[in-house]
Amino acid sequence: MTSARTTPAIVLRAVNYGEADRVVTLFGRDTGRVSALARSARKSQRRFAGGLGLGTVGLAALRERAGAEMMTLESFAAEGAGHVALGADVARMAHAAYAAELVTKSCAPHQVEPMVYDWLAEMLERLASGAPTAERLRVFELGLLRALGFLPVVDRCILCGSRDAAAPFRWDPDRGGAVCAACARRGRPIAFETRAALARMAELPLADADGVSLPADVNRGCREALAEILDLHVSGPLKSVEFIAKLSNGI
Repeated sequence: MTSARTTPAIVLRAVNYGEADRVVTLFGRDTGRVSALARSARKSQRRFAGGLGLGTVGLAALRERAGAEMMTLESFAAEGAGHVALGADVARMAHAAYAAELVTKSCAPHQVEPMVYDWLAEMLERLASGAPTAERLRVFELGLLRALGFLPVVDRCILCGSRDAAAPFRWDPDRGGAVCAACARRGRPIAFETRAALARMAELPLADADGVSLPADVNRGCREALAEILDLHVSGPLKSVEFIAKLSNGI
């Protein structure tokens, strides 16, 4: 017995299989992360219009077979030309790969996350139409953590609630964010400027991310703090981070 469904979806990964097929990892708005076999995908331009490149957003027709490990991707129609713009610029594609890998490794298979889908789709759209920036990546990371329920506490002590801007704070990912020195038993120091920047960006939509410009040391502090939180919630190392670092001396 088989069942078919159609869903908006984003291509997270695609690898060649056999002589003409491809194995595709999709993030469907109605299905979550799924793997599917696209038969003859390297030959059929009609069923897979626009291709199956990383970051392609489109409409996927999927079929699930009882007992099969993978679904079958019967067709995929790309929407817009955003994937073309991403593919034409190595820096944009690197940031798209990072966003896609974060979603891949933070969302369990078949876990339906419409907020994450919409956030990733918007991120890809903005990458296709504008230059990649470190600040946009920070906003994306924070929004993803919020959607998954893992947003760190940055504007106050997570234990006592203190908001004293003059007091030293430490960063304790295991406890979920910032801890004042009076409560801290571990963690590394985190600057007030870094906490303030994180708090500001956590409230921003992606549309406003381009209006943010952080000093290099503050961006580095934000990047390191969020990386420590993300490490707790992603499965395995992020290969795209090294690639971006080579392109721009960090993200």
